[in-house]
Amino acid sequence: MATELTEPLRSEHRDLVSKLDALRVLGATLDSWQPGRTDVVLAEVISMLRHDLLPHARAEEAVLYPAVEQAMGAPGAMATMVADHREIARRVEALAVTAAAIEGKVPRPDQLEDLRAQLLGLWAILLLHLEKEEDILLPVLDEHLNADEARALFDALAAHEHRALDTPHTSR
Repeated sequence: MATELTEPLRSEHRDLVSKLDALRVLGATLDSWQPGRTDVVLAEVISMLRHDLLPHARAEEAVLYPAVEQAMGAPGAMATMVADHREIARRVEALAVTAAAIEGKVPRPDQLEDLRAQLLGLWAILLLHLEKEEDILLPVLDEHLNADEARALFDALAAHEHRALDTPHTSR
């Protein structure tokens, strides 16, 4: 199989997926909550989502999705992917609110169930979203871009992602 032009983004997605597994693992281990330990892990997960995942999503919206729309000749085709990003950002912030409410305490059983649902729901949505990008969007770019265009696209993605780290996220 020929090397895909979109391999840099596929590699970044593999790194993200390995980090996102922390959501599933944490959700599965909430019944053994340890104050001062589990809430620290939860804070680290939220930080990763805010500082790795959300800037990645904003860069995709600014650079990747317009490139896919152009390659497809279908302006607006990425609206559903942008809607996914809005829902993901909303869920990350809801998770942060829940975490703040239980920080330093042993959560009540209902809080643990809510937290578990938030973690596992967010994990599932993220995996589905990344799968759509991998299986549907990236093959479009592999087919329509040449090597120079692909390099320019990934340079622009990286530049935008680094700028996004310096800009607080605001809901749309």
